Amino acid sequence: MTETVIPVENIYAARWRSALSAVIAAAPVPSDPAKADEHHATVAAMVAGVSKYCKSLSNGEPVNPHPGGVEGPAQNSDPEIASYLAQLYHRCVHNNCTVNDPQVDSDIALELRRFTYGNPLWQQMSQQYFDNYALYPTHLPVPPSYRAWNDYNGGKGDPDFGVIAWRLPANARVAIVGDIGTGTDIAAATLASALSFKPDAILHVGDVYFSGTTFEFEHRLINMLKQVMEEAGHKAPFFTVPGNHEYFTGNVPYFQCLDSNVLAQHPDQQQRASYFSLMSEDEGWQFLGMDTGYYGHYLAVNDAQQRAALALLHAQDPRVPAELPIQKLPPNTEMVLLRDDEAVWQRRRIERFAGQSILLSHHPLYSTTIPCGIAPGKLASGATDPSDINRVGVDTAIWRQLGRYFGDKVPAWFWGHEHNLAIYQDNYLPPDWPKNSDVERLFRPLPKGRCIGHSAIPVAVTEIPYAVNNPVPPIDGTKLGITDGWYNHGFEILELAGAGKPLRASYYQIVGVDPAPLLIYQEDIGGRAASQEKTP
Repeated sequence: MTETVIPVENIYAARWRSALSAVIAAAPVPSDPAKADEHHATVAAMVAGVSKYCKSLSNGEPVNPHPGGVEGPAQNSDPEIASYLAQLYHRCVHNNCTVNDPQVDSDIALELRRFTYGNPLWQQMSQQYFDNYALYPTHLPVPPSYRAWNDYNGGKGDPDFGVIAWRLPANARVAIVGDIGTGTDIAAATLASALSFKPDAILHVGDVYFSGTTFEFEHRLINMLKQVMEEAGHKAPFFTVPGNHEYFTGNVPYFQCLDSNVLAQHPDQQQRASYFSLMSEDEGWQFLGMDTGYYGHYLAVNDAQQRAALALLHAQDPRVPAELPIQKLPPNTEMVLLRDDEAVWQRRRIERFAGQSILLSHHPLYSTTIPCGIAPGKLASGATDPSDINRVGVDTAIWRQLGRYFGDKVPAWFWGHEHNLAIYQDNYLPPDWPKNSDVERLFRPLPKGRCIGHSAIPVAVTEIPYAVNNPVPPIDGTKLGITDGWYNHGFEILELAGAGKPLRASYYQIVGVDPAPLLIYQEDIGGRAASQEKTP
Protein backbone atom coordinates (compact mmCIF):
# COMPACT_ATOMS: atom_id res chain seq x y z
CA MET A 1 0.00 0.00 0.00
CA THR A 2 1.44 3.37 -0.97
CA GLU A 3 1.11 6.61 0.91
CA THR A 4 -1.90 8.81 0.17
CA VAL A 5 -0.77 12.13 -1.26
CA ILE A 6 -2.95 15.14 -0.48
CA PRO A 7 -1.25 18.32 -1.72
CA VAL A 8 -0.19 21.15 0.56
CA GLU A 9 -0.07 24.57 -1.08
CA ASN A 10 2.19 26.36 1.41
CA ILE A 11 5.92 26.12 0.72
CA TYR A 12 6.95 25.63 4.37
CA ALA A 13 4.21 23.09 5.02
CA ALA A 14 4.85 21.22 1.76
CA ARG A 15 8.53 20.83 2.52
CA TRP A 16 7.79 19.69 6.08
CA ARG A 17 5.47 17.08 4.59
CA SER A 18 8.21 16.07 2.12
CA ALA A 19 10.60 15.50 5.01
CA LEU A 20 8.10 13.17 6.67
CA SER A 21 7.65 11.16 3.46
CA ALA A 22 11.39 10.61 3.10
CA VAL A 23 11.77 9.55 6.73
CA ILE A 24 8.90 7.08 6.90
CA ALA A 25 9.96 5.55 3.58
CA ALA A 26 13.43 4.87 4.98
CA ALA A 27 12.30 3.67 8.42
CA PRO A 28 12.71 -0.12 8.79
CA VAL A 29 9.67 -2.10 9.88
CA PRO A 30 10.50 -4.34 12.88
CA SER A 31 10.30 -8.09 12.25
CA ASP A 32 8.50 -8.69 15.54
CA PRO A 33 4.73 -8.51 14.80
CA ALA A 34 3.88 -6.55 17.96
CA LYS A 35 6.61 -4.00 17.34
CA ALA A 36 5.63 -3.82 13.67
CA ASP A 37 2.06 -2.95 14.69
CA GLU A 38 3.40 -0.27 17.03
CA HIS A 39 5.57 1.12 14.21
CA HIS A 40 2.62 1.30 11.80
CA ALA A 41 0.49 3.03 14.46
CA THR A 42 3.27 5.57 15.04
CA VAL A 43 3.65 6.28 11.33
CA ALA A 44 -0.11 6.59 10.84
CA ALA A 45 -0.33 9.06 13.73
CA MET A 46 2.58 11.11 12.38
CA VAL A 47 1.02 11.30 8.91
CA ALA A 48 -2.34 12.35 10.35
CA GLY A 49 -0.77 14.80 12.80
CA VAL A 50 1.60 16.40 10.31
CA SER A 51 -1.21 16.69 7.75
CA LYS A 52 -3.37 18.48 10.33
CA TYR A 53 -0.52 20.80 11.27
CA CYS A 54 0.27 21.54 7.62
CA LYS A 55 -3.36 22.45 7.00
CA SER A 56 -3.31 24.78 10.02
CA LEU A 57 -0.03 26.32 8.87
CA SER A 58 -1.41 26.88 5.37
CA ASN A 59 -4.39 28.68 6.91
CA GLY A 60 -2.17 30.77 9.19
CA GLU A 61 -3.58 29.14 12.31
CA PRO A 62 -1.53 27.59 15.16
CA VAL A 63 -2.14 24.13 16.56
CA ASN A 64 -3.23 24.50 20.17
CA PRO A 65 -0.88 22.99 22.79
CA HIS A 66 -1.80 19.44 23.70
CA PRO A 67 -2.70 19.05 27.40
CA GLY A 68 -0.86 15.74 27.68
CA GLY A 69 -2.17 13.00 29.90
CA VAL A 70 -1.34 10.17 27.49
CA GLU A 71 1.22 7.77 28.91
CA GLY A 72 3.82 5.43 27.44
CA PRO A 73 3.91 4.18 23.83
CA ALA A 74 0.32 5.40 23.25
CA GLN A 75 1.75 8.91 22.93
CA ASN A 76 3.27 7.94 19.60
CA SER A 77 -0.05 6.71 18.19
CA ASP A 78 -2.07 9.81 19.14
CA PRO A 79 -2.63 12.08 16.07
CA GLU A 80 -3.52 15.06 18.28
CA ILE A 81 -0.18 14.82 20.05
CA ALA A 82 1.53 14.34 16.68
CA SER A 83 0.03 17.55 15.28
CA TYR A 84 1.33 19.55 18.22
CA LEU A 85 4.74 17.86 18.07
CA ALA A 86 4.87 18.67 14.34
CA GLN A 87 4.50 22.34 15.20
CA LEU A 88 7.16 22.21 17.94
CA TYR A 89 9.73 20.39 15.84
CA HIS A 90 9.06 22.62 12.84
CA ARG A 91 9.64 25.70 14.97
CA CYS A 92 12.83 24.19 16.31
CA VAL A 93 14.33 23.28 12.95
CA HIS A 94 13.42 26.67 11.46
CA ASN A 95 15.17 28.33 14.35
CA ASN A 96 18.25 26.22 13.62
CA CYS A 97 18.02 27.10 9.92
CA THR A 98 17.76 30.84 10.48
CA VAL A 99 18.32 32.89 13.63
CA ASN A 100 19.68 29.97 15.68
CA ASP A 101 18.56 31.46 19.01
CA PRO A 102 19.56 29.11 21.87
CA GLN A 103 16.66 30.37 24.01
CA VAL A 104 14.16 29.13 21.46
CA ASP A 105 15.77 25.69 21.49
CA SER A 106 15.70 25.70 25.27
CA ASP A 107 12.02 26.69 25.44
CA ILE A 108 10.98 24.05 22.92
CA ALA A 109 13.09 21.38 24.62
CA LEU A 110 11.35 22.19 27.92
CA GLU A 111 7.94 21.79 26.27
CA LEU A 112 8.98 18.51 24.63
CA ARG A 113 9.77 17.02 28.06
CA ARG A 114 6.03 16.77 28.65
CA PHE A 115 6.02 14.06 25.99
CA THR A 116 8.40 11.62 27.58
CA TYR A 117 8.11 8.62 25.29
CA GLY A 118 10.70 9.23 22.59
CA ASN A 119 10.07 8.87 18.86
CA PRO A 120 13.31 9.05 16.86
CA LEU A 121 11.39 9.67 13.63
CA TRP A 122 10.77 13.27 14.74
CA GLN A 123 14.50 13.92 15.04
CA GLN A 124 15.12 12.25 11.68
CA MET A 125 12.39 14.35 10.12
CA SER A 126 13.94 17.54 11.48
CA GLN A 127 17.33 16.55 10.09
CA GLN A 128 15.78 15.76 6.70
CA TYR A 129 14.08 19.16 6.63
CA PHE A 130 17.34 20.84 7.58
CA ASP A 131 19.15 18.97 4.79
CA ASN A 132 16.47 19.97 2.28
CA TYR A 133 16.71 23.56 3.48
CA ALA A 134 20.42 23.55 2.68
CA LEU A 135 20.00 21.74 -0.67
CA TYR A 136 17.18 23.94 -1.94
CA PRO A 137 17.80 27.45 -0.55
CA THR A 138 14.48 29.02 -1.51
CA HIS A 139 14.70 31.10 1.67
CA LEU A 140 17.51 33.11 0.08
CA PRO A 141 16.76 36.13 -2.14
CA VAL A 142 17.88 34.33 -5.31
CA PRO A 143 15.71 33.28 -8.26
CA PRO A 144 14.77 29.62 -8.71
CA SER A 145 16.47 27.47 -11.34
CA TYR A 146 15.49 28.29 -14.90
CA ARG A 147 17.24 27.95 -18.25
CA ALA A 148 16.45 30.81 -20.58
CA TRP A 149 17.15 30.32 -24.26
CA ASN A 150 18.88 33.73 -24.42
CA ASP A 151 20.99 33.37 -21.26
CA TYR A 152 24.60 32.15 -21.01
CA ASN A 153 23.56 29.52 -18.44
CA GLY A 154 20.76 28.31 -20.70
CA GLY A 155 20.58 28.34 -24.47
CA LYS A 156 23.30 30.96 -25.05
CA GLY A 157 21.04 32.77 -27.51
CA ASP A 158 20.08 29.69 -29.53
CA PRO A 159 16.39 30.10 -30.47
CA ASP A 160 16.13 26.33 -30.94
CA PHE A 161 17.14 25.67 -27.33
CA GLY A 162 14.22 23.74 -25.83
CA VAL A 163 13.30 22.05 -29.12
CA ILE A 164 13.26 18.25 -28.81
CA ALA A 165 15.44 16.77 -31.55
CA TRP A 166 13.33 13.64 -31.85
CA ARG A 167 10.13 13.88 -33.91
CA LEU A 168 6.78 12.22 -33.39
CA PRO A 169 5.51 10.01 -36.20
CA ALA A 170 3.00 11.77 -38.46
CA ASN A 171 0.31 9.39 -37.18
CA ALA A 172 1.53 9.42 -33.57
CA ARG A 173 -0.52 8.55 -30.52
CA VAL A 174 0.22 10.81 -27.54
CA ALA A 175 -0.90 10.36 -23.91
CA ILE A 176 -1.41 13.39 -21.64
CA VAL A 177 -1.48 13.16 -17.85
CA GLY A 178 -1.73 15.84 -15.18
CA ASP A 179 -0.49 16.08 -11.58
CA ILE A 180 0.59 12.43 -11.65
CA GLY A 181 3.79 12.76 -9.58
CA THR A 182 2.44 11.03 -6.48
CA GLY A 183 3.86 7.52 -6.83
CA THR A 184 0.58 6.10 -5.51
CA ASP A 185 -1.36 3.04 -6.62
CA ILE A 186 -3.84 5.37 -8.31
CA ALA A 187 -1.10 7.14 -10.28
CA ALA A 188 0.35 3.80 -11.36
CA ALA A 189 -3.07 2.54 -12.47
CA THR A 190 -3.72 5.72 -14.47
CA LEU A 191 -0.33 5.44 -16.17
CA ALA A 192 -0.83 1.73 -16.86
CA SER A 193 -4.18 2.48 -18.45
CA ALA A 194 -2.64 5.17 -20.67
CA LEU A 195 0.19 2.82 -21.66
CA SER A 196 -2.34 0.23 -22.81
CA PHE A 197 -2.83 2.48 -25.88
CA LYS A 198 0.90 2.13 -26.75
CA PRO A 199 1.53 5.90 -26.99
CA ASP A 200 4.58 7.21 -28.81
CA ALA A 201 5.09 9.82 -26.08
CA ILE A 202 3.67 10.85 -22.71
CA LEU A 203 3.20 14.53 -21.88
CA HIS A 204 2.81 15.70 -18.27
CA VAL A 205 1.45 19.09 -17.22
CA GLY A 206 3.35 19.19 -13.93
CA ASP A 207 3.50 18.70 -10.14
CA VAL A 208 5.64 16.20 -8.25
CA TYR A 209 4.44 16.07 -4.66
CA PHE A 210 4.83 17.35 -2.05
CA SER A 211 7.58 19.77 -2.98
CA GLY A 212 9.51 18.10 -5.79
CA THR A 213 12.51 16.97 -3.72
CA THR A 214 15.13 14.64 -5.17
CA PHE A 215 13.63 11.83 -3.09
CA GLU A 216 10.16 12.54 -4.47
CA PHE A 217 11.33 12.70 -8.07
CA GLU A 218 13.04 9.35 -7.64
CA HIS A 219 10.23 7.59 -5.76
CA ARG A 220 7.07 9.33 -6.93
CA LEU A 221 7.92 9.78 -10.61
CA ILE A 222 11.01 8.04 -11.98
CA ASN A 223 10.65 4.70 -10.18
CA MET A 224 6.92 4.64 -10.88
CA LEU A 225 7.49 5.25 -14.59
CA LYS A 226 10.11 2.51 -14.82
CA GLN A 227 8.02 -0.05 -12.97
CA VAL A 228 4.75 0.61 -14.78
CA MET A 229 6.41 0.72 -18.21
CA GLU A 230 8.19 -2.54 -17.51
CA GLU A 231 4.96 -4.21 -16.38
CA ALA A 232 3.07 -2.82 -19.38
CA GLY A 233 5.74 -3.99 -21.82
CA HIS A 234 5.75 -0.59 -23.48
CA LYS A 235 8.19 2.31 -23.05
CA ALA A 236 7.72 5.89 -24.19
CA PRO A 237 9.56 9.17 -23.61
CA PHE A 238 8.09 11.34 -20.87
CA PHE A 239 8.13 15.12 -21.29
CA THR A 240 7.09 17.37 -18.42
CA VAL A 241 6.70 21.00 -17.46
CA PRO A 242 7.06 22.09 -13.81
CA GLY A 243 4.10 23.01 -11.66
CA ASN A 244 4.13 25.11 -8.52
CA HIS A 245 5.21 22.14 -6.35
CA GLU A 246 8.49 21.60 -8.22
CA TYR A 247 9.30 25.24 -7.50
CA PHE A 248 8.87 24.69 -3.76
CA THR A 249 12.43 23.34 -3.94
CA GLY A 250 13.61 25.96 -6.40
CA ASN A 251 13.14 23.63 -9.40
CA VAL A 252 16.57 22.16 -8.60
CA PRO A 253 15.57 18.45 -8.49
CA TYR A 254 13.45 18.98 -11.62
CA PHE A 255 16.52 19.90 -13.66
CA GLN A 256 18.54 17.12 -12.05
CA CYS A 257 15.87 14.73 -13.33
CA LEU A 258 15.99 16.19 -16.85
CA ASP A 259 19.78 16.13 -16.94
CA SER A 260 19.90 12.47 -15.90
CA ASN A 261 18.00 11.65 -19.12
CA VAL A 262 15.97 8.99 -17.28
CA LEU A 263 12.72 10.28 -18.80
CA ALA A 264 13.95 9.65 -22.35
CA GLN A 265 14.19 6.32 -24.17
CA HIS A 266 16.81 7.60 -26.65
CA PRO A 267 19.39 10.42 -26.36
CA ASP A 268 17.65 12.62 -28.93
CA GLN A 269 14.52 12.64 -26.75
CA GLN A 270 16.21 14.50 -23.90
CA GLN A 271 14.47 17.62 -22.61
CA ARG A 272 16.88 20.42 -21.62
CA ALA A 273 14.58 23.25 -20.54
CA SER A 274 11.42 23.60 -18.45
CA TYR A 275 9.60 24.44 -21.68
CA PHE A 276 9.76 22.49 -24.92
CA SER A 277 8.67 22.06 -28.51
CA LEU A 278 7.88 18.52 -29.64
CA MET A 279 7.01 18.33 -33.36
CA SER A 280 5.67 15.66 -35.66
CA GLU A 281 7.96 14.49 -38.45
CA ASP A 282 5.67 15.99 -41.11
CA GLU A 283 5.55 19.29 -39.14
CA GLY A 284 1.78 19.16 -39.06
CA TRP A 285 1.62 19.34 -35.25
CA GLN A 286 3.68 20.88 -32.48
CA PHE A 287 3.24 20.39 -28.72
CA LEU A 288 4.49 23.42 -26.78
CA GLY A 289 5.23 22.88 -23.09
CA MET A 290 5.18 26.12 -21.07
CA ASP A 291 6.72 26.89 -17.68
CA THR A 292 3.99 28.67 -15.73
CA GLY A 293 5.47 27.48 -12.42
CA TYR A 294 8.25 30.09 -12.38
CA TYR A 295 5.79 32.81 -11.42
CA GLY A 296 2.88 30.53 -10.56
CA HIS A 297 4.47 29.13 -7.41
CA TYR A 298 4.46 32.57 -5.80
CA LEU A 299 0.69 32.68 -5.92
CA ALA A 300 0.40 29.67 -3.63
CA VAL A 301 2.60 31.45 -1.09
CA ASN A 302 1.58 35.10 -1.27
CA ASP A 303 2.92 37.78 1.05
CA ALA A 304 0.21 37.36 3.66
CA GLN A 305 0.52 33.56 3.76
CA GLN A 306 4.31 33.71 3.99
CA ARG A 307 4.17 36.19 6.85
CA ALA A 308 1.52 34.15 8.66
CA ALA A 309 3.60 30.98 8.34
CA LEU A 310 6.75 32.72 9.50
CA ALA A 311 4.88 34.25 12.39
CA LEU A 312 3.90 30.79 13.57
CA LEU A 313 7.44 29.53 13.18
CA HIS A 314 9.21 32.44 14.84
CA ALA A 315 7.00 35.01 16.50
CA GLN A 316 5.75 32.98 19.45
CA ASP A 317 8.83 34.39 21.17
CA PRO A 318 8.95 38.19 20.61
CA ARG A 319 12.72 38.16 21.01
CA VAL A 320 13.08 36.16 17.80
CA PRO A 321 12.95 38.33 14.66
CA ALA A 322 11.15 37.03 11.58
CA GLU A 323 13.52 38.47 8.99
CA LEU A 324 13.42 35.89 6.23
CA PRO A 325 13.01 37.63 2.86
CA ILE A 326 9.43 37.57 1.59
CA GLN A 327 9.27 36.40 -2.02
CA LYS A 328 7.17 38.71 -4.14
CA LEU A 329 5.50 38.48 -7.49
CA PRO A 330 7.20 40.26 -10.36
CA PRO A 331 6.08 43.87 -10.79
CA ASN A 332 2.80 44.68 -12.48
CA THR A 333 1.13 41.29 -12.24
CA GLU A 334 -1.04 39.42 -9.80
CA MET A 335 -1.62 36.50 -12.14
CA VAL A 336 0.34 33.57 -13.52
CA LEU A 337 2.22 34.38 -16.70
CA LEU A 338 5.32 33.40 -18.66
CA ARG A 339 8.68 35.02 -18.20
CA ASP A 340 9.18 37.67 -20.87
CA ASP A 341 12.02 35.71 -22.49
CA GLU A 342 9.94 32.55 -22.62
CA ALA A 343 6.95 34.42 -24.03
CA VAL A 344 9.23 35.58 -26.87
CA TRP A 345 10.38 31.99 -27.42
CA GLN A 346 6.85 30.59 -27.42
CA ARG A 347 5.56 33.24 -29.82
CA ARG A 348 8.45 32.58 -32.21
CA ARG A 349 7.75 28.85 -32.16
CA ILE A 350 4.07 29.43 -32.95
CA GLU A 351 4.68 32.06 -35.64
CA ARG A 352 7.38 30.16 -37.51
CA PHE A 353 5.73 26.74 -37.39
CA ALA A 354 3.77 25.89 -40.53
CA GLY A 355 1.42 23.50 -38.75
CA GLN A 356 -0.77 23.85 -35.66
CA SER A 357 0.39 24.07 -32.04
CA ILE A 358 -1.13 22.52 -28.91
CA LEU A 359 -0.26 24.38 -25.69
CA LEU A 360 0.52 22.57 -22.41
CA SER A 361 0.92 24.20 -19.01
CA HIS A 362 0.37 23.53 -15.34
CA HIS A 363 -1.70 26.61 -14.55
CA PRO A 364 -5.06 27.39 -16.15
CA LEU A 365 -6.15 30.04 -18.61
CA TYR A 366 -9.57 30.07 -16.98
CA SER A 367 -11.59 28.13 -14.44
CA THR A 368 -15.16 27.67 -13.30
CA THR A 369 -14.07 26.92 -9.74
CA ILE A 370 -10.80 28.56 -8.64
CA PRO A 371 -9.64 32.18 -8.85
CA CYS A 372 -6.92 32.43 -11.50
CA GLY A 373 -7.40 36.11 -12.34
CA ILE A 374 -8.30 39.32 -10.56
CA ALA A 375 -11.52 41.27 -10.27
CA PRO A 376 -12.08 44.24 -12.59
CA GLY A 377 -11.46 47.70 -11.22
CA LYS A 378 -14.07 50.12 -9.95
CA LEU A 379 -15.09 53.56 -11.10
CA ALA A 380 -15.25 56.50 -8.70
CA SER A 381 -18.97 55.82 -8.41
CA GLY A 382 -18.26 52.33 -7.09
CA ALA A 383 -19.56 50.64 -10.23
CA THR A 384 -17.44 48.07 -12.11
CA ASP A 385 -15.27 49.64 -14.79
CA PRO A 386 -16.81 48.41 -18.10
CA SER A 387 -13.51 48.89 -19.93
CA ASP A 388 -11.54 46.59 -17.57
CA ILE A 389 -11.07 43.08 -19.04
CA ASN A 390 -9.97 41.42 -15.77
CA ARG A 391 -12.15 38.66 -14.36
CA VAL A 392 -11.62 36.48 -11.27
CA GLY A 393 -11.90 33.25 -13.26
CA VAL A 394 -9.72 34.33 -16.20
CA ASP A 395 -5.94 34.76 -16.39
CA THR A 396 -5.80 37.81 -18.62
CA ALA A 397 -2.03 38.20 -18.10
CA ILE A 398 -1.05 35.03 -19.96
CA TRP A 399 -3.95 35.47 -22.40
CA ARG A 400 -2.43 38.80 -23.35
CA GLN A 401 0.92 37.08 -24.03
CA LEU A 402 -0.45 34.35 -26.33
CA GLY A 403 -4.06 35.09 -27.20
CA ARG A 404 -3.35 36.63 -30.59
CA TYR A 405 -2.55 33.09 -31.88
CA PHE A 406 -5.69 31.35 -30.64
CA GLY A 407 -7.68 29.87 -33.48
CA ASP A 408 -6.02 28.33 -36.53
CA LYS A 409 -2.48 28.55 -35.10
CA VAL A 410 -3.41 27.32 -31.60
CA PRO A 411 -6.59 25.24 -31.58
CA ALA A 412 -6.25 23.81 -28.04
CA TRP A 413 -4.60 24.24 -24.64
CA PHE A 414 -4.37 21.52 -21.95
CA TRP A 415 -3.56 22.45 -18.32
CA GLY A 416 -3.57 20.93 -14.82
CA HIS A 417 -3.32 22.42 -11.29
CA GLU A 418 -6.95 21.71 -10.44
CA HIS A 419 -7.20 17.99 -9.73
CA ASN A 420 -10.17 17.67 -11.99
CA LEU A 421 -11.37 17.15 -15.54
CA ALA A 422 -13.05 20.24 -16.97
CA ILE A 423 -13.87 20.35 -20.68
CA TYR A 424 -14.88 23.96 -21.22
CA GLN A 425 -17.18 25.23 -23.90
CA ASP A 426 -15.40 25.88 -27.19
CA ASN A 427 -14.32 29.42 -28.06
CA TYR A 428 -15.10 30.77 -24.59
CA LEU A 429 -14.92 34.51 -24.11
CA PRO A 430 -16.36 36.44 -21.16
CA PRO A 431 -19.65 37.67 -22.62
CA ASP A 432 -19.30 41.08 -20.98
CA TRP A 433 -15.83 41.85 -22.29
CA PRO A 434 -15.55 45.30 -23.87
CA LYS A 435 -15.66 45.35 -27.65
CA ASN A 436 -12.66 47.14 -29.16
CA SER A 437 -9.88 46.40 -31.61
CA ASP A 438 -7.17 45.73 -29.00
CA VAL A 439 -9.32 43.19 -27.16
CA GLU A 440 -10.32 41.48 -30.39
CA ARG A 441 -6.69 41.35 -31.59
CA LEU A 442 -4.94 40.24 -28.38
CA PHE A 443 -7.70 38.21 -26.73
CA ARG A 444 -8.97 35.92 -29.45
CA PRO A 445 -11.15 33.00 -28.34
CA LEU A 446 -9.38 29.72 -27.62
CA PRO A 447 -11.13 26.97 -29.60
CA LYS A 448 -10.65 24.35 -26.87
CA GLY A 449 -9.51 24.90 -23.26
CA ARG A 450 -9.20 21.72 -21.20
CA CYS A 451 -8.27 21.15 -17.53
CA ILE A 452 -6.80 17.65 -17.14
CA GLY A 453 -5.17 17.61 -13.66
CA HIS A 454 -7.15 14.54 -12.56
CA SER A 455 -4.58 11.75 -12.98
CA ALA A 456 -3.69 10.92 -9.37
CA ILE A 457 -4.71 13.27 -6.54
CA PRO A 458 -7.74 12.02 -4.55
CA VAL A 459 -10.70 14.40 -4.67
CA ALA A 460 -13.74 13.75 -2.47
CA VAL A 461 -17.28 14.68 -3.45
CA THR A 462 -17.38 16.88 -0.34
CA GLU A 463 -14.63 19.08 -1.86
CA ILE A 464 -17.10 20.15 -4.59
CA PRO A 465 -14.52 20.37 -7.41
CA TYR A 466 -17.24 21.36 -9.89
CA ALA A 467 -18.47 24.31 -7.84
CA VAL A 468 -19.55 27.18 -10.09
CA ASN A 469 -17.73 30.20 -8.69
CA ASN A 470 -16.90 31.82 -12.03
CA PRO A 471 -19.07 32.02 -15.18
CA VAL A 472 -16.82 29.79 -17.31
CA PRO A 473 -19.18 27.09 -18.60
CA PRO A 474 -18.09 23.48 -19.21
CA ILE A 475 -19.63 21.24 -21.86
CA ASP A 476 -22.60 19.32 -20.45
CA GLY A 477 -22.10 15.66 -19.60
CA THR A 478 -18.30 15.72 -19.38
CA LYS A 479 -17.76 15.42 -15.62
CA LEU A 480 -15.78 12.61 -14.02
CA GLY A 481 -17.70 9.74 -12.48
CA ILE A 482 -17.88 9.10 -8.74
CA THR A 483 -16.91 5.89 -6.94
CA ASP A 484 -17.55 5.49 -3.19
CA GLY A 485 -17.62 9.24 -2.64
CA TRP A 486 -14.45 9.96 -4.64
CA TYR A 487 -14.06 11.30 -8.16
CA ASN A 488 -12.44 9.00 -10.70
CA HIS A 489 -9.05 9.67 -12.27
CA GLY A 490 -7.95 9.64 -15.86
CA PHE A 491 -5.88 10.73 -18.86
CA GLU A 492 -6.17 11.76 -22.49
CA ILE A 493 -5.10 10.09 -25.75
CA LEU A 494 -4.45 12.27 -28.81
CA GLU A 495 -4.25 10.55 -32.19
CA LEU A 496 -2.57 12.45 -35.02
CA ALA A 497 -3.66 11.86 -38.61
CA GLY A 498 -1.07 13.92 -40.46
CA ALA A 499 -0.57 17.56 -41.45
CA GLY A 500 -3.73 19.52 -42.17
CA LYS A 501 -6.00 16.88 -40.66
CA PRO A 502 -7.70 17.14 -37.26
CA LEU A 503 -6.38 15.06 -34.40
CA ARG A 504 -8.74 12.93 -32.36
CA ALA A 505 -8.77 13.58 -28.59
CA SER A 506 -10.24 10.91 -26.31
CA TYR A 507 -10.82 11.51 -22.57
CA TYR A 508 -10.70 8.43 -20.35
CA GLN A 509 -11.33 7.69 -16.70
CA ILE A 510 -10.55 4.69 -14.49
CA VAL A 511 -12.38 3.44 -11.41
CA GLY A 512 -10.21 3.10 -8.32
CA VAL A 513 -7.02 1.25 -9.21
CA ASP A 514 -8.62 -0.77 -12.01
CA PRO A 515 -6.65 0.26 -15.14
CA ALA A 516 -9.52 -0.54 -17.52
CA PRO A 517 -10.04 2.71 -19.52
CA LEU A 518 -13.59 4.09 -19.70
CA LEU A 519 -14.31 6.63 -22.41
CA ILE A 520 -15.95 9.88 -21.29
CA TYR A 521 -15.73 12.12 -24.34
CA GLN A 522 -14.20 12.40 -27.79
CA GLU A 523 -13.59 15.37 -30.06
CA ASP A 524 -11.60 16.43 -33.08
CA ILE A 525 -9.12 19.27 -32.68
CA GLY A 526 -7.75 21.51 -35.40
CA GLY A 527 -7.43 20.59 -39.02
CA ARG A 528 -9.68 21.94 -41.72
CA ALA A 529 -12.95 20.51 -40.39
CA ALA A 530 -13.00 19.98 -36.63
CA SER A 531 -16.00 18.10 -35.28
CA GLN A 532 -16.86 16.64 -31.91
CA GLU A 533 -19.03 13.92 -30.52
CA LYS A 534 -20.03 13.13 -26.99
CA THR A 535 -19.97 9.55 -25.79
CA PRO A 536 -22.86 8.59 -23.49
